[in-house]
Amino acid sequence: MPAHDHDLQGEPLDWKALDPQERYRRCAWEGLLIIQRTDEHVWTHQGPEAWEKFSDETRPGWAGPIGRKLAKDHPEEFTGNIDGALKLMAVYGAEVWGSGYRDVTHIRKISDSEGRLTITDHGCPQWRAFSEEMRGEFPCNKACGREMDSVVKAGLGEDFEVVTTEGRPMGHDNCVWRVCKKV
Repeated sequence: MPAHDHDLQGEPLDWKALDPQERYRRCAWEGLLIIQRTDEHVWTHQGPEAWEKFSDETRPGWAGPIGRKLAKDHPEEFTGNIDGALKLMAVYGAEVWGSGYRDVTHIRKISDSEGRLTITDHGCPQWRAFSEEMRGEFPCNKACGREMDSVVKAGLGEDFEVVTTEGRPMGHDNCVWRVCKKV
């Protein structure tokens, strides 16, 4: 709807646009904070069981489509094997939510049916977004495990399984996810 002269009162001002990288980082951070604060609200006001149900019901619906779209747009990279699953997890963790924190994200193929993704030096943006009260109490390992599993299954198929094996709330400095493919 076009603006009318009476809506545009005063002296017009211009502002400097954010460069695309900063815009991306801000959008990714905003999305993460929305999810983080929603998780904290459900956890605090409805309890851990309600949060777990909420997480299981919602995470596949927003993380899964990201995995599906990435796999569709980059089929040569995100192939239906352990290599492709690890790459998909790394891109999701480091470049979708991590805003480019590739230096702390490591993927390792263990065998043709198993691999590991590790975030070291706790570069996890979700961990940094937690309030002090939630660190160590909130099971982000379950949330991230559900996300990673949803991303891989939606992108590459139901014959994959992702499980969190280490993480900050589990008493470890690094977060580690194990991905397996049924053979």
